[in-house]
Amino acid sequence: MKKKIIFVTKALWIGGIETALINLLNFFDYDKYDVTLLVTHAELDLKESVNPNCRLIVVDREKKYSFGTEYKYNRLFHLTEKTDNPSIVHKLMMWIIPFIRKIENELYIKYIKKLMGNEKYDTAIIYNDIVAEITVKAIKAEKYLMYYHHGAMRHVYHDYIGYKKSNSIIAVSENQADSLRLFVPKYKDKIITIHNLIDIDKIKRLAQEPVEEVFDDSKYNIVTVGRVSQEKGIDIAVNICSNIVRRGYDNVRWWIIGDGPEMDSIKLLISDMELDKYMILVGMKSNPYPYMVKADLYVQPSRIESFGISILEALVLGKTVVATNTLGGKEIKAIINTDNLCISDDKKMADMITDYLEKNEKYNDEKCLEQIRMVNKSNMEILEKLI
Repeated sequence: MKKKIIFVTKALWIGGIETALINLLNFFDYDKYDVTLLVTHAELDLKESVNPNCRLIVVDREKKYSFGTEYKYNRLFHLTEKTDNPSIVHKLMMWIIPFIRKIENELYIKYIKKLMGNEKYDTAIIYNDIVAEITVKAIKAEKYLMYYHHGAMRHVYHDYIGYKKSNSIIAVSENQADSLRLFVPKYKDKIITIHNLIDIDKIKRLAQEPVEEVFDDSKYNIVTVGRVSQEKGIDIAVNICSNIVRRGYDNVRWWIIGDGPEMDSIKLLISDMELDKYMILVGMKSNPYPYMVKADLYVQPSRIESFGISILEALVLGKTVVATNTLGGKEIKAIINTDNLCISDDKKMADMITDYLEKNEKYNDEKCLEQIRMVNKSNMEILEKLI
């Protein structure tokens, strides 16, 4: 009999956590496992990438999706949302918002529980901490596992209901696991490490797709993929680019693939530093790999990175990578023995990049691919023992 597994996550928008989940679903042997993915928000950019053998359930507050029954309390939910221009009624009700949120959340949990009926799973996997309470209260399972993806140890990222109920708490890097044990010592014995898995064949296949933009092969093309946010350090990339250009390297073109809350400020920064010629903001792409494969150098300037899945993706495509010394970057350097990856603090990155500009050498470390395959295999084996 197949083991029944259910993953629960918030959404399938374009992001590192979601990409890691899509990859993980592709590693299951569907002759052995009956796998379900429950998504609580109908943000489904990556829906078509979900393994066709995986059952997808979407239970959104706003509209009917996987079930015919509508959620009746979505207006109550909207009262708890932050807004830039709150109404007078909303302002007056701010003091009771926490109570409304608690009541609405319990109603939503009951709604999901009713829709799921008597269905029971061997293992429920909380893939996003935001859905921890929903999972443990609405999903019937013999055991629960909880992933922790965040590089930052901030209370907003921690759901103690999930920690208490889960049999194991999965950190995606050993460095992150050490930090998490210090942050939540009560649950330190539950914390283990399972690295994010990389779908090598899919990355190589998708990298062959065309792009609309024209890459000038006479230029030195640098690519960065990531959310345009403070933690991903896109402003660091802008400052490094300015440093490089001031040194006389006029042939640099730096492509930023992604979008996010800092986009307007990054555009302004690029304009103020007169870098419009050198930095190209492409925006969000569901398939970033055709851009990555065109890079002469891949740079990850993140301030915080729990594992750094895009670093491994660039290595899969045979790219030399310069990355900041985040928890994730250092971990990848430790588990993948390759000269293609250089870890540095952001103050020295300009020196490293100009060094590669001078050498203009391209590497292709086939041993790196084999190491990534071995890491995939060993980490999937750990997960299968848990479920």
